[in-house]
Amino acid sequence: MLHHYILFIQAFKVLRGSFFILACLIAVYTNAQSYVDPLNIRYTGPLFNNNDPITFSHLYMGSDLPFKLKNNKLLILSPFYEQWNFDSTSDKYFLPVVKSFALPVSAIIPLAKNRWLLTVTAIPRFNSEALHLQNSFQMGGALITTYMEKSNLMYKFGVYVNSEFFGLFVIPLVGIDWKINANNNLFGVLPGRLTYEHKSGKAFYTGATFRAITNSYRLGNGNYLRVDDNQTSIYLDWYAAKNVVFTGEAGYGIFRKLRSGQLHNKNYSTEYNWNDGLFFRLSASYRIRLLR
Repeated sequence: MLHHYILFIQAFKVLRGSFFILACLIAVYTNAQSYVDPLNIRYTGPLFNNNDPITFSHLYMGSDLPFKLKNNKLLILSPFYEQWNFDSTSDKYFLPVVKSFALPVSAIIPLAKNRWLLTVTAIPRFNSEALHLQNSFQMGGALITTYMEKSNLMYKFGVYVNSEFFGLFVIPLVGIDWKINANNNLFGVLPGRLTYEHKSGKAFYTGATFRAITNSYRLGNGNYLRVDDNQTSIYLDWYAAKNVVFTGEAGYGIFRKLRSGQLHNKNYSTEYNWNDGLFFRLSASYRIRLLR
């Protein structure tokens, strides 16, 4: 048993060293983004119930695993699992738990003497009640071009496509990676996510984040459930150790929609009363900050 433990520790040290080397390479490509998370777990729920007709919880577990290819190309595997649970104050089980398992695969390709980057992402996933694999497959992807204006400033443009159960979902993307100064960063791709980060001390970072969520899940009765939320939050990162980060967030969700309907049809048969409101999020991450 001790022998197995020693082998595990040695393997972890090798893996950590490999992640550090790859993170340095990512820093060359995306030097305004502050970190990469080989492991991230987060839980979200309502901050106060306020007698809302619907309460919710969301669990996410994911990772970003980079691999170096030939000619300075990168391959990044980003598997994740997530789960939504919606409860009614009058009927606890009025909606089933819906789950997702996905394996996004991204290739980052340097172009034109590294002033341009091309990121191609394929996103196969299963979204359904109880994670039934039958008839729950979705295929999506993204194409993003990145232009390096300066060594500390990049602009991103692209498109996201996914075969949602309510129909084909296509949306343009625009993003930025900007190291404003030694203590401040702005990075993300909208409408998905945009983050402002401020270094407050040796072990603390603070900031604000916007996230937009649109997902659909196949239900057991043959219909689908569509979830839409737009979350703005403030957060505090605490580095309990060099690579171990705990995060607390508080924010507000607006333009929330929770709807169901028949497949490939946006004429929703039911719209649930999911009100806008406050939420909290707790996260734990194994994080590698990039060299700046």
